[in-house]
Amino acid sequence: MEVLCVEREGALKHLKLNRPQSANSLNAELVNQLSSAIKESCEDGTRTLVIEGNGNSFCSGFDLEKIEDLEDMVVSERILKVEEMLQLLHHASILTVALVHGKAIGAGADLVCACRKRIATRDSKFCMPGLNFGILLGTRRLANRIGYGNTQDILIDTRMFNAEKALEMGFLTGISERRDWPELVANLKLAGTKIKPDFIGRMLEVTTPDTRAEDMKDLRASIQDPGLVKRIIAYRDQIRMQAGKHE
Repeated sequence: MEVLCVEREGALKHLKLNRPQSANSLNAELVNQLSSAIKESCEDGTRTLVIEGNGNSFCSGFDLEKIEDLEDMVVSERILKVEEMLQLLHHASILTVALVHGKAIGAGADLVCACRKRIATRDSKFCMPGLNFGILLGTRRLANRIGYGNTQDILIDTRMFNAEKALEMGFLTGISERRDWPELVANLKLAGTKIKPDFIGRMLEVTTPDTRAEDMKDLRASIQDPGLVKRIIAYRDQIRMQAGKHE
């Protein structure tokens, strides 16, 4: 089964995360395929790139399954690859759209944040728990979206927030139920083709703060402390216990 489904209709391209059995968690294969698809979309005439998730959720974030079998260095490199993918998406020279249902957790929420149009169903939920294990992933992007005060509250409290709160803070640009997505996507496709690609690209470059070097530097520093895998496992087991899944 393909972990990423790619569908194209003219200048519109759909990317569908396709690991529903793990709530579309970001394993190494999916991250690599997303990076490749984003790069290609900026070069093959795509004007509007839509990202969705198959199954019951958009994306549950970094894949934590069997993480206890991995060394800190391996996990660190995988996290850096996630950031590289998010930077490609955030600085893409085309209209990028996240259509969210269910939950977007951790790097899944960062995936939403990196898009220029961020639309979710009213029952969607978001959470960014990375600070629990000391990871600073996409923190500046989040602060640029919702402000420093909101960012600090969300990250320190590891607070789950709903679509209405996300819209109020500016994390989302709209709320729309899935039955209305085809019409919404059609309108976004039209919007993406109204202006010449070069003009849009220049505008996006000027209006998108370029903090890539600083973001990568901060992320590298945050994952260098020994015991990264142990911290992630402790968080994962805590969540499982709260959900009644701990053995």
